[in-house]
Amino acid sequence: MLGQPDDEYKSHYFLSPLQLHRKSQMHYKLSLLIETYVQATKGKRGPKQTEVFRQHWQWILLGLSRVIFMNSWLVVSLDKSVYSKDIWLKRYEIKYSSVKPIIDFLKDQELIVALSGKKYQGNPSRTRIYPSPALVSQIWGYFLDQEQPIEGPYLTINETDDIWEETMFNVKADESHPDMDDMIAINEFLKPHNWACKAPIRLVYKYTPFQGGRLITPFQNLPDRRARIRINTQIDGQPICEVDFNANHLRLNLAFNASEYAGETPYEDICIEAGVASRDMVKKFITVAMGASDEKSGKSRLRLDGFSSDVIERIHKGALKRYPKLELFNGWGIFAQNYEGQILKDVILQGVKEDIVCLPVHDAVAVQQQHQNWAKEVMLETWQEHLDGVRTKVKVDLP
Repeated sequence: MLGQPDDEYKSHYFLSPLQLHRKSQMHYKLSLLIETYVQATKGKRGPKQTEVFRQHWQWILLGLSRVIFMNSWLVVSLDKSVYSKDIWLKRYEIKYSSVKPIIDFLKDQELIVALSGKKYQGNPSRTRIYPSPALVSQIWGYFLDQEQPIEGPYLTINETDDIWEETMFNVKADESHPDMDDMIAINEFLKPHNWACKAPIRLVYKYTPFQGGRLITPFQNLPDRRARIRINTQIDGQPICEVDFNANHLRLNLAFNASEYAGETPYEDICIEAGVASRDMVKKFITVAMGASDEKSGKSRLRLDGFSSDVIERIHKGALKRYPKLELFNGWGIFAQNYEGQILKDVILQGVKEDIVCLPVHDAVAVQQQHQNWAKEVMLETWQEHLDGVRTKVKVDLP
């Protein structure tokens, strides 16, 4: 196991309704575990209230099982007022009257580590929990058999820079959104299939429902650097590979703005021009420089990430020397996200047509290994179609 995660946004997983898939051999074992905890905590609840309480125990135990492998904290709210406002808590019918006593019990029994809720940029306080070793031993085995039901909403908007502000995107009866039918088709196709951290695939827009759409699903948050967990999972019982676009945002920037092919090794080329040895530093610089709205804020962010002013200037000059038409520090990252999301969505839709499961992983797709050549061809063709024939590169990652 990877141990207790860092307490940061990217390591937060929100409580959601989870269940074991119908073919799991662990239903009886899980029901016995849940019943043990329900009997110890149900108090004076009647039959109907106890059934609701039992469901919350299932969601929390399976959520804690999931975050062990995601190396994340399970986020819950112990602020009663939040439950009448939060769209996801209301959508999933998660009740404060059930969550609070479960968390209190787990804390009293020292079965979880709990970080007290705190305000994030004026948003409601949330508590982050992670299982103790004693609880890990009881629940880790349910990870591969669990799933979140595939149901909408499949389109949401994040209207601010804060992840707590994501809201549902509702299409009026007399309107349609160009992505709605596509996302319904993708998720309907995926319903009978199985993979780790199974959950809906959603398209999340930033600021408006017509820009910055990113494909989001918990599978992509499984670790794959510190520990190679994600790449060693399976789709429908078969080993997977990941086919990803090489230096995708940089290539999108050049293709869109200058109809330019970035070459075979763009990050390495910038390393040479900048006189730095670290490809990862160049990649980080490009990511921040494309996402920043101006040079001052972008370079300030890079310094906070440990870059010296000298290295920042060297990479900046090296990047522009190698690619004079590269656009940096103007907020172009939002357009890169939009193109990336649309390209991957079209790849996944092609998979639907050919009965091939494709799961989005940031700038890549995961497929069964037997489909890797298919994925490479479709990804290259789809990228070129979106970028007026400019070429790109893909690479395959195997366990």
